[in-house]
Amino acid sequence: MAIASGCSHFPPKNKTVPLTNTAHWEGRLQVRVLNANPELFSANFELQGSPQSGELTIYSPIGTTLAVANWSEHEAILTQGLSEKHFANMEDLTRQLTGANLPLAPLMSWLEVDGPSIKGWDIRSENLPAGRRIYAQRIHPLPSLQLTLLINPAH
Repeated sequence: MAIASGCSHFPPKNKTVPLTNTAHWEGRLQVRVLNANPELFSANFELQGSPQSGELTIYSPIGTTLAVANWSEHEAILTQGLSEKHFANMEDLTRQLTGANLPLAPLMSWLEVDGPSIKGWDIRSENLPAGRRIYAQRIHPLPSLQLTLLINPAH
């Protein structure tokens, strides 16, 4: 997976998307792509915004920023260290990172409560003392993909 790079230096920059008064989540994520050579990625994350605009920051287990994805209705930008890549949308960006499109809007609807079903996906969730767990498995189209999120309880 493209995101599993080493430590990176991120220069200070202005956010491309204003994120005041937006929803905020943080926790752990795991993505498993079940292709001929299965790939596994696990990291801490911080997510803020909405399906229309937001920011997702991926951290290593020791807190180093691995990648930052910013999106709006017009584009998505992936920053890894000093490298910045532009995409038409978040589905294109997630395909670059994980090898599979992730349907951002429907998946975000599951972050606090059970959301709608997503064609080709099996999604389950549970509320635990340690936070909310969401398990989503993409069955179709191939490659199969498993996404697990453990969202920390709100403070």
